[in-house]
Amino acid sequence: MQPLVSILIPAYNAERWIADTLKSAVGQTWPNKEIVVVDDGSKDGTAALARRFESSGVKVVQQENRGPAAARNHAYRLSQGDYIQFIDADDLLSPEKITEQIKVLRESPPRMLGICPWTYFQDGADPERGLAENGWPAVDTDAPVAWLTDLLGPEGPFGMVPHGAWLTPRAVAEDAGGWDETPSPDDDGEYFARVVLASAGIRRAAGRFYYRKRPTGGSWSSTRNATLQAGALYSLERKMQHLLARTNDPRTKRALANRFVQGAVEAYPYFPEITRRALEKAHELGGTDYVPPYGTWKGELFRRVFGWKATRRAQAIYHRYKPRAETATAAR
Repeated sequence: MQPLVSILIPAYNAERWIADTLKSAVGQTWPNKEIVVVDDGSKDGTAALARRFESSGVKVVQQENRGPAAARNHAYRLSQGDYIQFIDADDLLSPEKITEQIKVLRESPPRMLGICPWTYFQDGADPERGLAENGWPAVDTDAPVAWLTDLLGPEGPFGMVPHGAWLTPRAVAEDAGGWDETPSPDDDGEYFARVVLASAGIRRAAGRFYYRKRPTGGSWSSTRNATLQAGALYSLERKMQHLLARTNDPRTKRALANRFVQGAVEAYPYFPEITRRALEKAHELGGTDYVPPYGTWKGELFRRVFGWKATRRAQAIYHRYKPRAETATAAR
């Protein structure tokens, strides 16, 4: 008997994208699937559009607005699948994505996770013309702790896996526990850290996940959001707890320290308490000399001469007093 796959979709004000997302879910070549959409208190026509797919086997439920993690947990509780596929309401799956992952996982040892390559594409652009990621970290491994350490970046640079690239056996998801509903921009990173650590390893398959990048005001504005900054630090602290419960490897501690330093830099100067806490955690882990790069040669030169705190203060002053005409041009 073919295993059942549950495709779980949280949705909030996704009227512009939900139809394409559901077409990609309904169009999966894997025949034995259920699709659950949890509308998280949308104020637009998301739920009505999703219900147009009910004849294709899509189940639509609504809840008061509680955030995407709560919507995913609700969808999971309603699901019955042997495998779990999470996807957001603006992203896409290639038609063979789940079929190829099931094929590989059925030929693998128990408790393996499926992973596939992914593509980042801009909203409104052709997904096939986006930035395709084809290599690491989408690899085979029987060492979840080491893989997760490398993802965090013991040498400084780090990696990420968008959560739609995974296919998770239900037994592994059960052992990992549900999504943490604390508001955080890294709730998926924290959740899948637990999933990876609950697994026996990872197996790469063909197929592709398409991650839509939408303009949200730019990364600088996100650094001035207290909820996002506090949530990111919370998720990182949780990752630290999960990993250090499994290993005392100095590389893992350095990788975590690097990420705490990055969080400290991103929070400064607007949220000094978050910066203080993050640097304190990095020190507890043994410290690190890593400082995130600044992207432009001017910013990097300023940092090398004056230090990262002075550079961040200068950035804050620049953005505070940027001429309105320049701001408007950048926002287009």
